[in-house]
Amino acid sequence: MKILAMAEKELREYVLKPGSISWGIVFPLVFTLAFAIRFGDVDHLAPGLLSISVLFGTTSFVSSSVIFERRLRTFERLLVAPVGYLEIVLAKVLVGSVFGLFVGFTSLIFLRPFMVYGIWNPWLLVLFLILSAMCFSGIGLYIALVVENPINAMTWLNLLRLPMMFTSGAIVSLLLFPHWFLAVGLATPMTYSVEGLRFSMLHYYDVVNPVYSLLVLLMLTLLFLYLSTSRLEDLY
Repeated sequence: MKILAMAEKELREYVLKPGSISWGIVFPLVFTLAFAIRFGDVDHLAPGLLSISVLFGTTSFVSSSVIFERRLRTFERLLVAPVGYLEIVLAKVLVGSVFGLFVGFTSLIFLRPFMVYGIWNPWLLVLFLILSAMCFSGIGLYIALVVENPINAMTWLNLLRLPMMFTSGAIVSLLLFPHWFLAVGLATPMTYSVEGLRFSMLHYYDVVNPVYSLLVLLMLTLLFLYLSTSRLEDLY
């Protein structure tokens, strides 16, 4: 109940605002049209575009809310409330995941008219979208907490997010790169999101079995929940 109460507050203060909702619609729309106009058939790009949308949606929201609260010294209000550090982290990740899923499903709505093939397994697609959103939210939260100066959090996020777009197979398949580059791809969290979404939508994968993708996303989510909680304890 405490987690849901904090999440409800975050939703009212940050998500259910015209600016957040419009960004969650305009970003995937522009992103989709940019690739659809250039490539036409977007079926094989769709999983990567979905993963990119969820990545930017979750990390941007979580980091922005934490940066805002740390700069205004309002984050301390949560700390004096009768809630634990893990509960605070879970509430932040939950709301970030909700916003990321909103951006992801908006992207899917825009992508669907340009796709030739149907979605192979919609329920598996939803599962991987949820796991991806939770994993990316955890990453965004941890970076926002670990950076000493909150203003620099977005810089560090972009240093992580932009390379991941090209090392995860989201835009270009990892099979087209030299074999040594696969090690880079397997070290990229976004790879497992792209591979899981690709299997869910198109019933094939490039380099990672969907079972491994699911397990890795789950383990990364738990890892960043733990790291974020530990960082909160160190900060306060």
